[in-house]
Formats: sequence, structure tokens, C-alpha cells
Amino acid sequence: MEYIILDLEWNQPVSRSRMIKSPIRLSGEIIQMGAVKVNEKLEILDTFDVDIKPVYYKKMNKVVSDITGIKTDDLEEGIPFTEAIEKFRLWCNGEVFVTWGPCDCQMLVDNMHIHNVDSSWLPEMYDAQEIFDDQVTMEGRQFALSYAIFYFKIKPFEAHNALNDTLNTVKVLEKLNFLKGIEAQREYYYANVM
Repeated sequence: MEYIILDLEWNQPVSRSRMIKSPIRLSGEIIQMGAVKVNEKLEILDTFDVDIKPVYYKKMNKVVSDITGIKTDDLEEGIPFTEAIEKFRLWCNGEVFVTWGPCDCQMLVDNMHIHNVDSSWLPEMYDAQEIFDDQVTMEGRQFALSYAIFYFKIKPFEAHNALNDTLNTVKVLEKLNFLKGIEAQREYYYANVM
């Protein structure tokens, strides 16, 4: 089995009044996708990195720009979302997704919806943040990836770059019982949702 560690960076509307509300409330538009394909031992098999040119939120939100270092002019260098997601789909080949927190998966689905892209191919999705909480902090709350990196004294790649954040997530997962965490989430899902 192979796993896709996925991270997204997205731009947000410059004000609440400028948020796209139809056909969905689009709280963010993906501008960068990074992913790492790993095996069960968390050995890196391949990487995926793409910048995406937005069509809804073309001006960088200052807060997002300050965090990511991405400027409005940088957005012109990306490729269209539909092209990026098709490249990503072919690269993934239906493997399991793992993200840090639940937001990236929902943002991916929302962006696919607003761009009229079929999302039926999306595989099972698991939350590395939840694995960290279950196995380390046991506080039942969300912890930033930066906290997990600090906790384990990991020398990180520069944060808030989609590919770097996936590499940082892999470093954290190496300190955890990754497969046990995936299995626990799978069992919980089937016991409580199915």
C-alpha cells in the first residue's frame, strides 16, 4: 500500500463581502498543491508540486501572503486548477490521502466542486494531526504541524510551502506509529459512520 501525504495552500477573499457564495461558499481557492508518495515504512517514493493560477481570488489576501510569502504577481505563474488536479489524479493513482488536519480535504473537495471537476475518484482520507493527538498529546484537540515539529525537535523544511509541509508531515509521522493511527481512524469511521 502507498500513501499520499497531501498539503494545500490557498488564498482567501480579501474581505468577507467578496467571498464567492454560489454555487458554494468558497472560503479559499487553492494556489499550491504539494504531495509526497510514501510506502508503509514512510520511505519517499515520489513528490508532486504545482502552483495554481486562481480564477476567483486573484489578489493575495495580505494575511495569507505574509504567511506563505506568495505575492499576487506570483499567482500568474501557476497553471489552471483543472489541469493541476488532472495531473495530480494521474500521479496519485487512487492511493490513500493523509493530511495534517481536516481542512485540506474539504478545501480540495470545495475547489473541485466550484471548478466542476468530478471528485468521485478521491480515495480514503486520513488525518495525521489526529494520529499525533491520539498517540502523543491525548488532549482531543488540533495541534499545528509546527507544534508537532517542535515537540519532536525536528529540523523542519521552511513552512507554509505545500511540498515542504508534506515533507514535514512525513518527518512527524516517522515519530509515530503511522499504520496503527490509520487503522484506528479506519475502525472509528466504520464503527461510527457506516
